[in-house]
Amino acid sequence: MEFPKGEVGKRIRYLRRVQGLTSDELAKSAGVSQSMISQIERGQVSPSLETLWKLSHSLKVPVFSFFDTEESNAVTIYRAEEVKNVKRVRPNVSYQLLSPSSGKQMSFFKMIVEPGDDLDTPLLYHSGEECGIMLVGSLRIEVEGEIHMIHEGDSIYFDSSLPHRFTNIGDEKSVSIWAMTHSF
Repeated sequence: MEFPKGEVGKRIRYLRRVQGLTSDELAKSAGVSQSMISQIERGQVSPSLETLWKLSHSLKVPVFSFFDTEESNAVTIYRAEEVKNVKRVRPNVSYQLLSPSSGKQMSFFKMIVEPGDDLDTPLLYHSGEECGIMLVGSLRIEVEGEIHMIHEGDSIYFDSSLPHRFTNIGDEKSVSIWAMTHSF
């Protein structure tokens, strides 16, 4: 499966234009070059997770909204066979959107992490809060330098603005369900 760079680029262009921003204004706000914005919007490059986070903050939308093409409805049901897989931002991590995220204040998703994670994965931080529950396996979760292990049935909550990362140091895949708010 390839990163849907064409669709993501179109979505970023759409969100930028709806907000009345030029590509140069978005580039300055996100701290990337204008040529990078142009390449992303034309589907010529796959943006890094860090770049997606910067763009989501600058556009004041959840990062998952770059992958969501659904119209906003008051009630949305995702049937099991309709769940959207989001391209892996790390080779051993995949996400399944369980709710619409475009224009929403919360995202709900399943995170699957295969074993063999690198402990040097980049730290993430963004506005909002998140919480998750472990369904299968375990995760090592680092939040602001403090290590937390969660196992099947355990849950965790933290402020997303604190630097954090998830790693699977076990021998089996981990499956967890997460809710994440977006307070821009």
